[in-house]
Amino acid sequence: MKKSSILASMAGLVVVSLPLVLTAQEEGADAPPPLSDVWIMVVKPGMNDDFDAAMAAHMRFRKNAGESREWNAFRVVAGHNMKPVAFRSCCFEWADLDAHAAENDELGLADHFNANVGRYVEHFHHYFETSDWANSHWPDEGTNGPYYGVTRWVVKQGAGAAASDAKDKMSQLALNEGWANDDNNWLWFSREVGNEEIALASSFESFADMEPPEQSFFEFAAEELGEEEAAAMFDAFGSGFEDSEYTIWELDETISTPPDDDD
Repeated sequence: MKKSSILASMAGLVVVSLPLVLTAQEEGADAPPPLSDVWIMVVKPGMNDDFDAAMAAHMRFRKNAGESREWNAFRVVAGHNMKPVAFRSCCFEWADLDAHAAENDELGLADHFNANVGRYVEHFHHYFETSDWANSHWPDEGTNGPYYGVTRWVVKQGAGAAASDAKDKMSQLALNEGWANDDNNWLWFSREVGNEEIALASSFESFADMEPPEQSFFEFAAEELGEEEAAAMFDAFGSGFEDSEYTIWELDETISTPPDDDD
């Protein structure tokens, strides 16, 4: 059975209306802290091998130094911009960021990066992102991917709450009426700094797993709500954004935090 992804349907909505160690959440369940710490790096041309070797060594240094966080690295395998490498750690409260800043100074993590990896990085960006657990469906044990499809929408200035309300309505419909299942997962999150964006991610075990489902989410919604109400809900969602982009990322364990049994 192909994975029935709400992501595929939302990505379709972009065409029509506009030109990941996590825990699944259900209503009433205890949610993990919402924040993720995200670094996006662009490697200097011709230095990918040097960067990979230096970053792998740096991740071992962080592990051996006793860093309290784990980092997952992701590379773009399909999308508009193939250059970025993303490093993501989750899940935190705002106060945890202060604790990690102190840990960073104590363990010399940034100093080690600057001395050993920074020379290979052309530029980088640093973001905090907030997960919307109440409207997401993610496996209790997390997901190994290794592929992650991510659609990002840039929020239209002055758009109001219609798109956010529609996002919540679609998500709750999926959660409560049977769209959410073991073959389907999705995670909503929003960026706290920089351009105002929301994003939707789903994981895939293979490229074959990305094949669109036999029934689209719009068709599912139309069955539950009626076609007119479903179309209005999708239009309300699309009205809130001025741009969008879909990217497929792949987990790269070679430059992620090593497992406990790593030599």
